Amino acid sequence: MSILGPDDLPNFVSTIDSLGGPGDPRVDEYWRGVVYQPKVRVDTRLDPFSREYYDAQIALYKEMSGRELDQSINEHTIFDKASHVRARNPYNHGDPGMLATQIVQLATAMRLARPKRGARLVDMGCGWGLSSELGAYLGLDVEAVDINRDFVSLVHDRSLRYGYDINAVHASFDSYQPSAPVDMFLFYECLHHAVEPWTLIERLASMLNPGGKVVACGEPINTHWWPHWGLRLDPMSVYCIHKHGWFESGWSQDFLVKCFERAHFNVEITDFPDPIGQFVVASKDEALGAKWLSRHAVIEGGELDGDYIVANASTSLIFNEPVGSGGAALLIQNFRPKDIQAKLRLGGGKAQDLTIPPGETRLPIERVEAGTALHFESETWRPSDEIGNLDYRNLAFHISGLIPEHSPA
Repeated sequence: MSILGPDDLPNFVSTIDSLGGPGDPRVDEYWRGVVYQPKVRVDTRLDPFSREYYDAQIALYKEMSGRELDQSINEHTIFDKASHVRARNPYNHGDPGMLATQIVQLATAMRLARPKRGARLVDMGCGWGLSSELGAYLGLDVEAVDINRDFVSLVHDRSLRYGYDINAVHASFDSYQPSAPVDMFLFYECLHHAVEPWTLIERLASMLNPGGKVVACGEPINTHWWPHWGLRLDPMSVYCIHKHGWFESGWSQDFLVKCFERAHFNVEITDFPDPIGQFVVASKDEALGAKWLSRHAVIEGGELDGDYIVANASTSLIFNEPVGSGGAALLIQNFRPKDIQAKLRLGGGKAQDLTIPPGETRLPIERVEAGTALHFESETWRPSDEIGNLDYRNLAFHISGLIPEHSPA
């Protein structure tokens, strides 16, 4: 095993380049036993959203890259644009199997996101433009965004050459402003370049149409180096950070979900075997779903079952944090063919009678703050007896989600 420190990085990069660069079998053999040991210490006990934790990761970036963080300069790739414009695919890729894997990744992301024909897709960090071209091929209205002017020019020129309806825009993640509300933001192998993904995600939320989505694939979701997030310390990432100055971060799945849920997204992460990987589909829906509730409230007496929290004779929801700044509505589903009689007590207040008719009920809540507690006492019923299915549980009603910032009619 070879342990590297910051002083070893110039020689590390030059050795890789002399062996043929990343992808060469000699490089794979060289860095098999390489471990990078930072001098900067990052206290992983800190709040990962805090300025102190962020500053420590930026200090680590400066150590590894040997420069200040300036993505307008560092996130640049030099290539022969003319050959890529003429090529059959934007990468001018010589390995059909590798290119096929990338197409499968993107096609899987689109299948999971289920955009409608003509939906407005913004391909963030579009790079060479493969994801933009696939989006146009599928019949989406595509805007391709990148911080590298040469990539923007490549996407524009290929769009003209091959007749793709793609609008290429030069902008960073943080400076991009859409001309119209967006149906879907796509990040393919690039969200990890966002320095503060939680801030970016909050910005994107304000740009989406109702029900719009943020989709990410090809991203480094793991806990190999950090329990929350931070710069990746594998040899390939260390090489890219020092040679190019790229911001190569990664996150745990739990932290990434929190980034989206802070901005009131419903999040689904789907795992496929390598090399296809993990797919993030975050939806900006009217209601936060039962899974969101299960992570942001303590549930007592009920249980999460798929897309619902199933209540029983005595069920409580105690919120861990505020939700919005105004009123909210709890979505209750009654699958019984007749009313369910219940009582609701808010915090330590007096119990109120509650009749829940068949179908959906929107239960108004004046305000949801940290510690807000909803206590239900309800009659129960057995679906196997009353509607003839194979559910033999004694249950009350189902909670499907919460609508934040809801004003009672």
